[in-house]
Amino acid sequence: EGEESMLELVKYLKHTSNLLLENIEGIAYKLNGKNQINKEREVIENLDDLPIPARHQVDLQKYLDTWKKHHGYSSVTISTMRGCPFSCNWCSKSVYGNVSRRRSPDSVVKEIIWLQKNYRFDKIWFVDDVFTISKKWLQAFSELLNQYEIKISYEIISRVDCLNGEILELLKKTGCYRIWIGAESGSQRILEAMNRKTDIQKAISTIHLIKNHGIQAGTFIIISYLGETREDINKTIQYLTTALPDLFTVTKAYPIIGTLFHENIKGLITTTDDWANTSDRDIDFKRTYSRRYYRAAISLMNNEVNAKKATKMLQKIKCKIKVTLAKTFMGVMDIF
Repeated sequence: EGEESMLELVKYLKHTSNLLLENIEGIAYKLNGKNQINKEREVIENLDDLPIPARHQVDLQKYLDTWKKHHGYSSVTISTMRGCPFSCNWCSKSVYGNVSRRRSPDSVVKEIIWLQKNYRFDKIWFVDDVFTISKKWLQAFSELLNQYEIKISYEIISRVDCLNGEILELLKKTGCYRIWIGAESGSQRILEAMNRKTDIQKAISTIHLIKNHGIQAGTFIIISYLGETREDINKTIQYLTTALPDLFTVTKAYPIIGTLFHENIKGLITTTDDWANTSDRDIDFKRTYSRRYYRAAISLMNNEVNAKKATKMLQKIKCKIKVTLAKTFMGVMDIF
């Protein structure tokens, strides 16, 4: 968290502080050609102490209008919490640590009021890792929205073990139109390797439950995780075609430095960690299959789901042809 470190650094650079550079917690710098890393700063316990983002420093309305012109709607982002109490192997804790802290519902609602007063937008994207982590918080949030007669439309990320009928009713009541859950894989073996602490059958039933409450369901998929096989990929396809989420995204696994996943594949890394020209997403490692294989697998996933959802015969046939081509290519690659 950089707010307090940045404030102290700016005061130091403007000569308005008595702090020495070596005493500013949470920064790293070069001194006489050598790397200096200061003491790590403690996390901010009370997030309500922070002001809302200084959106006025950019022409946000221009961005919102441009997005709406090309996509049909505009959306602003709001963060209500920092950190996540869960411990998935591939997820980084390097910024917010292992503790979860949340702003008060009153603080969040006041930010919404300020946004509606100052900008024209259609939807809100709550960027929290697990928005539904507290039913008590959601109830207070719902009461405040009702008290101030605020109407919003928003989407969130959650987990299958943090959703049930009662919570979904609260979400629907407050304007939630889409929920993303991170099932990540349809293979229970891979989920356990990720330390995901969830059950694939529960993920399927939760997606059905979300849709039954009139809310769109989205799911995230990670492909090419360490040790993943063709059988695991097939199980992921089975998960998608059984759950039939409204939306899903597929990402090739990438090892974020500092995570257990990165530690586990250190000896398999095939690229150099050149931070001047690359990011975590560019770090590659020796996977079970080739890049072309995974491209075919992603095509297979997309077209299997699209074929299942297709309402027109021609559309279904086109998808099935692409499914056959992807399966054939993967079958040949399996042999060689």
